[in-house]
Order: sequence, then structure tokens, then C-alpha cells
Amino acid sequence: MKLLTKTMASLIFFCAVNSYASIGNDVLENKAMKIIFDNAFAEKLLLTDIFSQISDTKDTLVPDATSYATCNKLDTNESILSIAFLSAPHLAEDIANAARVCGATEEELLNSALASNIDPTTIGEATAAGGNETVNNIGNTGNTLDTPTFGSAAGSGGGGGGTASPN
Repeated sequence: MKLLTKTMASLIFFCAVNSYASIGNDVLENKAMKIIFDNAFAEKLLLTDIFSQISDTKDTLVPDATSYATCNKLDTNESILSIAFLSAPHLAEDIANAARVCGATEEELLNSALASNIDPTTIGEATAAGGNETVNNIGNTGNTLDTPTFGSAAGSGGGGGGTASPN
């Protein structure tokens, strides 16, 4: 009976190590995400396991895995994003951008980020204003303005100094 128990424990351990090595090998061999995911699903691994093993082997591929999983609708966007954020939180912005390409909404991104303890400002969509201006505590941009010199038209309220146009 002891031998059977030890054999079963060894078999379970070997299968777990073997599946881990398989994904790791696929990643290290630069196989396509489709092949990595297909092989992992053939081994009956869950998305959490797949992302975890990809992250452990080469974490910079987590955004690519996110893109593959969201574009192919392997689960809900929020679920995929939460798994990805937890696998590689330092790549949150890249993960969010990869999911956006495949149709993830800002609401899904925000919900997943909050559920994964990711600062939402790290994944926020760029605003239309853009730029790298800093804002001071009064609300002005960090840019300075030159004051007009005395006698100039600047600040006088407009016009070209000519005659008013008729109504």
C-alpha cells in the first residue's frame, strides 16, 4: 500500500513538473502563442496556470498572452485581465494596451485593475490633450507666460486697432 501511495505521489509530481516544463520549453523555443495555449489546454491547464508559467519563464510575453486570450475570447475580458495583471503587475500598462487592441473596454480594464490591486492611473487611456506638461497646485500648466510690455496690443481686448466693422 505504501508503494502505491508513493508511486501515485511521484506520478502527480512528475505530471505537474512535466506540464510546467512543456510550457516553459514552448516559451523558450519562441513558439507562437497559439501553440503555447493549444499545448497547455491539451494538458488541461487553466488560464491561471498558463499565465503564471509564461510569466515565470519570460514575463515580457504576458501582454502577448493577454492579446491572444482576449482576441480569441478564451474567457471574459475581465477574467483574462485580472489573471494577466496578477501574473505580471509591473507590465500593467502593456497588458492593458494589448487588451484594448482586442476590444477590451475601459470599464473592463478599470474593474480588472482594481480587482488586481493595480493603480488605475498606470493603465489609463491617454487623454485627447496628451503631452507631458506638468500641472501645479493651482491648475496651471508648468509653462510660463511672458507678460505683455507696456503699450503693446497684447491684453487690450482684441482688434487690429482699425475701425469697427458695421453691423
